[in-house]
Amino acid sequence: MAKKKPDYDRGRIETIELKRSIVFNGNTIKKAVIEIDHINYGLNSKTRALNTKKRTSFTVKDVEKFIMLLDGEDIIPDDYKGKKSQFSLRINCPIDGKFFDKEFIMIFDTHYDKEEEIHTITLIPGW
Repeated sequence: MAKKKPDYDRGRIETIELKRSIVFNGNTIKKAVIEIDHINYGLNSKTRALNTKKRTSFTVKDVEKFIMLLDGEDIIPDDYKGKKSQFSLRINCPIDGKFFDKEFIMIFDTHYDKEEEIHTITLIPGW
């Protein structure tokens, strides 16, 4: 069966090995899939295309710092779809600079058949 392609382009997606593993919902997470363009540009609510104006300038390493804040957490997912659990939570920015300690909504998911991986979809400014 062919893998379903998203109905819109989320831009550049990076897969990284975390600098150290974390434990999230009882699973040891070693890898992260990061939708870096989706995080920095957001999606147009009508066209679902990436916005042209940047809202943030986070790097993949910056997003990894957000992910590290999940270490030791047990969180109930907002939604389940097949083998995927989707989460959204409010989290303060750990990155020095103009967004330090400002609240973001982090949307991410985990897959039951990829227990060592977390997929960070986006970080939405929460103010």
